[in-house]
Amino acid sequence: MLGEINASKLTSVRVGVIGVGGVGSWSANALVRSGVNKITLVDPDIIVESNINRQCHADYDNLGKPKVVAMEEMLRRINPGVEVTGFDEEFCEANAKKILDSSSVNYWIDACDSVKAKVSLASNLGKASSNQRNFLLCGAAGGKINPHKFICTDLGNAKNDALLSKVRYTLRRHHEFPRSSVMKVSCITSTELSKKAIAENSRISCSGYGSIVTVTATVGLLAASEAITQLINRELVG
Repeated sequence: MLGEINASKLTSVRVGVIGVGGVGSWSANALVRSGVNKITLVDPDIIVESNINRQCHADYDNLGKPKVVAMEEMLRRINPGVEVTGFDEEFCEANAKKILDSSSVNYWIDACDSVKAKVSLASNLGKASSNQRNFLLCGAAGGKINPHKFICTDLGNAKNDALLSKVRYTLRRHHEFPRSSVMKVSCITSTELSKKAIAENSRISCSGYGSIVTVTATVGLLAASEAITQLINRELVG
């Protein structure tokens, strides 16, 4: 479907996924099924029972297992030859350089629920002067029920998304990103209003909002699709 040249590009690139939960597990799954042979996974958590409703690697056999380990095992069942690099730790400013420099990742998908992690990724990779979009931020999935409301757009255009709103504010205030609708930061976001008010803290998760797999999987698949589109439409690097 993609053509021989584009399919070859996907086998040559490495994609990183930060957060291997309700969104990122579906991104990683789709990427490997689409032909990506090298993937980096970052997540500090273990699988618990409450993950089973929305995370593709979560089941009773995997309870208590690190998410990066369970995801790697699933990916190897899909493609035994896949090359997986895993970081069983939270992505943050303190380890961002180590993780970003550890392997030649061509495209990063941020699928975690931490404002600080998203800011760290964007501030390290998304300098305002860069024309190449090499990462994608996923917005809030908790409290959303309509998968048709999700779009891929620039962070400057995101609406009704408190998670991305905090990221946008921090990037503009502390990292000199432009105060315009074009920040050169791609994101997946929903125009739907969340069903519950969001607590004012630096970490916003699905916990307390409710989440459904038809939404979290949609976000993950859209992120994987955007990554594939960006990768096949550019010259390979590294």
